[in-house]
Amino acid sequence: MAENDFVLVIEDLSFYIEDNCILKGINLKIKKGEFVGLIGPNGAGKTTLLKCINGIYKGTGNVNINGKDLKKLSSKKVAREVSLMHQNTIISFPFPCLDVVLSGRYPHLKRLQGESQEDYRIARKYMDYTDTLKFEARPITELSGGERQRVYFAKVLTQETELVLLDEPTASLDIAHEKEIFRYSCELSQSGKTVIAAVHDLKIASRYCTRLVLMKDGCIIADGSVEEVLTSENITRAYGVDALVYRNKISGQLDFYIRERKDETEEKHIHIIGGGGSASGIMRQLYEQGFKVSTGVLVHGDSDLQCAEVFGIEHISCEPFSDISDDSFRRNVEYIKKADLTVLCDMPFGMQNLRNLEAARFAKKLVILEDTPLESRDFTGGEAIKIYAELKEKAVITTTARLHEVI
Repeated sequence: MAENDFVLVIEDLSFYIEDNCILKGINLKIKKGEFVGLIGPNGAGKTTLLKCINGIYKGTGNVNINGKDLKKLSSKKVAREVSLMHQNTIISFPFPCLDVVLSGRYPHLKRLQGESQEDYRIARKYMDYTDTLKFEARPITELSGGERQRVYFAKVLTQETELVLLDEPTASLDIAHEKEIFRYSCELSQSGKTVIAAVHDLKIASRYCTRLVLMKDGCIIADGSVEEVLTSENITRAYGVDALVYRNKISGQLDFYIRERKDETEEKHIHIIGGGGSASGIMRQLYEQGFKVSTGVLVHGDSDLQCAEVFGIEHISCEPFSDISDDSFRRNVEYIKKADLTVLCDMPFGMQNLRNLEAARFAKKLVILEDTPLESRDFTGGEAIKIYAELKEKAVITTTARLHEVI
């Protein structure tokens, strides 16, 4: 691809504040119409990179916008090429909102030239687009943080640049307006403009951005499609957390679970006996808390089995409408004997899964979750009740809501 096919080309960009290196040899090429999300932990350099692209910060290396060397452009010419929406929306002087938005037209005005009717039309068009036209006469100081954010977004749009930079654009917005800002950004990129946004919410970034750039300690550590960048390994490396990335079967979007990291010497192994959806919430809870979790025996098609597969939990499965085999029973008992704690969920029992109840006899420490009486869950003609009564003599009895008290 030729260099003139890129809106932005960054080569070996570094930036220092005194002796502190904030950006380290950044190389990045972005095409027209891309919606690029800059992601990474606080202090990764996302805001600094945006300010270097906008010419606010002067780093070493080269930044070219539409084939033009940023170092050779005046501030006004830079403002015709690229616009930046800052995180900080605090203004101390009570300018009318329309005047704030109109200030986005200054790169297009000659010296001492006032705004024309066309400039007013453009400003009002984007205020209408961002649902802020109703504030045009209001002092900006009287608006909430979220309302000011939307006014500033209208100002950025009024600047009418081909490259739009957004620094945490939804920082003060509620959910509805957060989605609107990203929907607007998608429409901008689809119309041919290029949008680069620093985004802290990975779910939002994965849903709306066409490309992600993951940063850590002033370096780019991953760059590509959403699926290429948002992997468990990359998130763990960047954020220092134990992350699980999976595609949500309900929404179809990428989803994330972050669990607590525990010292390996303190890791407790908990085995879960469940089925019929009784164990899913418990598996998620224990996974997020950093425990080693195993489960079984679960039937194919059971939501508990699907949950175990999502979290990568060791499990034993069997075919539906069939009794638990000797091999599955043996493996279940092996897990139970190795576990520090076994949790018997509030599950229904029939003749086909009765051996799950029998396997609980081998637990070192057994916790029985009893949210409903077993009598309403026993479909074995009383066999389950006999084994259950035996287990209750040595078990801790609690409810699902209070499980955390006995772990």
